[in-house]
Amino acid sequence: DTTTASLGLSITVNPIAPSALTYGSDPATYTNGSAIANNNPSLGGGDAATSYTVSPALPAGLSLSVVTGVISGTPTAVTATANYTVTATNDGGSTTKAVSITVNAVAPSALTYVSDPVTYVVNTAIANNNPSSGGGAVVSYSVAPALPAGLALNTSTGVISGTPTAITGAADYTVTATNTGGNA
Repeated sequence: DTTTASLGLSITVNPIAPSALTYGSDPATYTNGSAIANNNPSLGGGDAATSYTVSPALPAGLSLSVVTGVISGTPTAVTATANYTVTATNDGGSTTKAVSITVNAVAPSALTYVSDPVTYVVNTAIANNNPSSGGGAVVSYSVAPALPAGLALNTSTGVISGTPTAITGAADYTVTATNTGGNA
């Protein structure tokens, strides 16, 4: 009499964990309100990833495809530079990459003043000369060269005010309006 024994053998072959995750744009700097070009991932080794996650959440308006890992969208808020950790995973394991993203304001544009050109009278207070501009909100103003004695530029509002205290010949003064997106 012959006895046969059998043994159930279960074999699982997992893929090789993805490795060396990179992004085409890193660091990435975007402009608030402007659609970004897709920021595509690539893996330097291992098998393909089957899912992607990111932590913390990307800046408002941007998204990560959980299937492809592509970062896309239109940012809707100015965001300081920060790292966003993307994880690419398959059944064999995972790899991570911190992607640096900044969302800047739209640069100011078309800076003008209510009065330009102007002529002031020495020792007579001037009416505030107010700026206006297009584009994004201005964070600070500067002027070069320095305004004539007695006049001042408010670096927060851009208003030129004061009382000129010395006679000065005609000259050009460059006022610069600045934010995270650039200047005008």
